[in-house]
Amino acid sequence: MLAKLQTWTRANPLMALALVAVCGILIAELGWLRANDPWFIGCTTVLLGAALLCGRSWLLIPGIAMVFAFIHETRTDETFRHPLRLALQTTDKPVPATIRGSLLPDFDTTADGRAHALCTTQKIEIPAAGRVIEQTATLLVRLPRGVRFPGAGLYELHGSIYLPRASSNPGTFDAQEYALRMGRVARFDAEGMRRIGNNNETLWCTFLETAEHCRQWIGTKLTQDLEDDPETSAVIRAMALGVSAEAADEIEDAFRNSGTLHVFAVSGLHVALLGVIALALLRQLGLRRSISLWMMIAIVFAYAFITGWRPSAARAALMVAIFMGAPLVDRESSLQNSLGAAALLLLAADTHQLFMPGFQLSFVVLWLSVIGSVPLLERLMHFTRLDPFLPPQLANWRQRGSSQFRHWLAANLSVSTAAWIGSIPFILGHFQSVTPVAVIANCVLVPLSFFCLGATCLSLCAAALHLTGVQIILNNANWALAKAMIASAAWFAGLPGASFHFQPSTTPTHAPAVWRMLELPHGGAANHLRLEKNHWLFDTGDETNFRRVLRPYLHSHGVNSIQGVFLSHNDADHVGAIEQVSETFDAPLLFCSTQEPGRLDSSLTTLRRLADQPNPPPLRKLRVDERVTLSDEKTFKIEARVLYPMMQVENARGDDRAMVLMLHLGPWRVLWLSDAGWHAEKWLCASAADLRCDVLIRSQHELDLAMTAEFLLKASPRAILCGSDARDAEVTLPESLVQHAKEQNVPLLDTWSDGSLELQFHSNELRVIPTHGGQRLVLKPRE
Repeated sequence: MLAKLQTWTRANPLMALALVAVCGILIAELGWLRANDPWFIGCTTVLLGAALLCGRSWLLIPGIAMVFAFIHETRTDETFRHPLRLALQTTDKPVPATIRGSLLPDFDTTADGRAHALCTTQKIEIPAAGRVIEQTATLLVRLPRGVRFPGAGLYELHGSIYLPRASSNPGTFDAQEYALRMGRVARFDAEGMRRIGNNNETLWCTFLETAEHCRQWIGTKLTQDLEDDPETSAVIRAMALGVSAEAADEIEDAFRNSGTLHVFAVSGLHVALLGVIALALLRQLGLRRSISLWMMIAIVFAYAFITGWRPSAARAALMVAIFMGAPLVDRESSLQNSLGAAALLLLAADTHQLFMPGFQLSFVVLWLSVIGSVPLLERLMHFTRLDPFLPPQLANWRQRGSSQFRHWLAANLSVSTAAWIGSIPFILGHFQSVTPVAVIANCVLVPLSFFCLGATCLSLCAAALHLTGVQIILNNANWALAKAMIASAAWFAGLPGASFHFQPSTTPTHAPAVWRMLELPHGGAANHLRLEKNHWLFDTGDETNFRRVLRPYLHSHGVNSIQGVFLSHNDADHVGAIEQVSETFDAPLLFCSTQEPGRLDSSLTTLRRLADQPNPPPLRKLRVDERVTLSDEKTFKIEARVLYPMMQVENARGDDRAMVLMLHLGPWRVLWLSDAGWHAEKWLCASAADLRCDVLIRSQHELDLAMTAEFLLKASPRAILCGSDARDAEVTLPESLVQHAKEQNVPLLDTWSDGSLELQFHSNELRVIPTHGGQRLVLKPRE
């Protein structure tokens, strides 16, 4: 084994050094060494000097590891340990500030259409904290309303500075960590700006703006004569330019669930295919091999640059350039060494790339595809050969064609299987999903994407030559290919067992019941109750938060089906995603109150739209005192009892008829209020219902900004859990509730400050665990 390893290392030294560099980065990331200490730098210098001067190549192993550990430590100091970030961690709201620095365009827009820019700061002033920070930082700036990027230069900007909100919901995208990995320390909302000078980045800014103009031109030309089908046009732009945000969510889901998302947007596959197409076209022009290779390398870099220099495209362009450029310097092309060289260069430029899923998948999947597909193909070769008793010279064209097709299919299956096996650990670790259908789906989608990209290249060539008729014909051919890709992805994604999710990394608690109160912005609410293998939802949040929060959270916990969903009231922030939940999780049972949808509710509201469908899903309407059994386990029976609203409630506002449930989970009582406010509290206080509870779970009524002391005293909760958002006055934590909790010595937790909240129900204790590291709460059953 050791001899094989030594042989492989001598044959692939750059790949071996890349693996050593990865080890060094991980050592620095885990904090095992302080790589910027003087002794560490001295040891690194000695090791590298000895390796180079004395010819001791084995000393490169610790030397390279220490070099990359030092680089990563330096990069971490520039972002994760930057003084600005440490200062902003003490506040959860934007802070007024003034910054001075140079701007570069970032061609992205927010939901309100405001332009973005990247600012490399020279000085940051935060008057409220009395701080002036002159250490360089990169900030993502949202320019003032109506202001487009004004050009490169030095600017002074006034506005508010803040950190992206860190995710507290398990399995969801963490915007704060992603920004730091991308080198962006904080965000800045500019209210005013003025130019104070020039800088030396004018040329780079011109390149970026030229790339944006090229993207717009390409997007326009590729969709000419396809205006009647904006959905397919968006898919074509996504595959050609990486503009995936324009495509419908259902289409993106189909590619994701079929394991072929890499063909839906710009990835390393597209860059590699473009290189193959460009080289083939250049060779047809009769150019020498060396000239064709140089031009092909220039084309793939230009393509990566035009598509926004995304990390995936930049990685692929560099890999293609190194692999295909080897003959230009009289070197043999070695894919493993090429991968190692590309990894060393990219990690030296930015060690944080190692922690990006795209980087891991790009290198590891390609590497394992190369070394794993060969033995798989060898096992399939006997299926591809001609009849051994038939001399090859006597085979007709059908027999030769059949053999070639079988060989092509075997090669595709081998590569696809090796890539899928290699991707499993990373897909599980990042997305908790497995897509077995990807092995077959890629054999169909990858060739289609090759033809689609070929049609794209020919269409752009025709557009550049002003051959409008040819361009339109090619665009329509591209449209047909894109439709075939969409249909194929949807078909593969719809096959039984095409994809499923489970929780491989964390050990689930052995509690009979676990409740998770998710953190949603702007007054939204979604709660998940896990009962062994059954799962229930209490509200779903809106459509946006379903994609960003609820679905990733459920998938990260291995949830593939939902038993039932309780819908509190006809409010899009609470139940707007019910249609997506029903489609994704196999039509669960739906429960709402007898007052939903309200008689004055618009036809555009969620529950009204649901009820007006030609074949609406079964919606069971619950009346007061009706009970729903969630688990009939004898030792830990769980049921929900409806306390409100009564039949006489006919308020026009949805919040005033929000369903109130008392959940009995073994010995524990949980009062779920949702958005119920003053009207519900008064009615419940006047009723004979027993409101005593161990835990009160609530969201905020939009108008009733306080809770009644009468209701709180009658409920006498031992812990209060609130959904809130300090950015919106309507859904912030009521001061009266905070005061009541202090006076009654009742623990009060809210999702804004404590993050998503997990409740673990045991027979002898109840644990409340906040995500943001607050003190855990442990309750014992009442006497």
